[in-house]
Amino acid sequence: MIQKETYLNHYPSYNIRGIFVNIIFKGRVKEILESMVEQGYANSQSEAARLAVVQFGEKHFNETELVNKKLDFIDEQIKKGKRKVLNAEQALGKYSKHLKS
Repeated sequence: MIQKETYLNHYPSYNIRGIFVNIIFKGRVKEILESMVEQGYANSQSEAARLAVVQFGEKHFNETELVNKKLDFIDEQIKKGKRKVLNAEQALGKYSKHLKS
């Protein structure tokens, strides 16, 4: 069961490209999405669908495996030169003076 306090407007903030899909919901699924909005679990049917996907992922996928998969993807991008790696001074820029020696 989705908890309103936990899930309403609460998504992990990943810096990844989104996937855009158009889906037509009918019957029971449509009724569930409409009920989620009516009862305040989500602000829109799109958000309700995202919440359902998040809940499914939490139930069926190991978070450690997903994190490791993402880290492997980042490592691969670094090796291919598609992602730049910064040291602490580069990342902090003018604020690097606050780094402890």
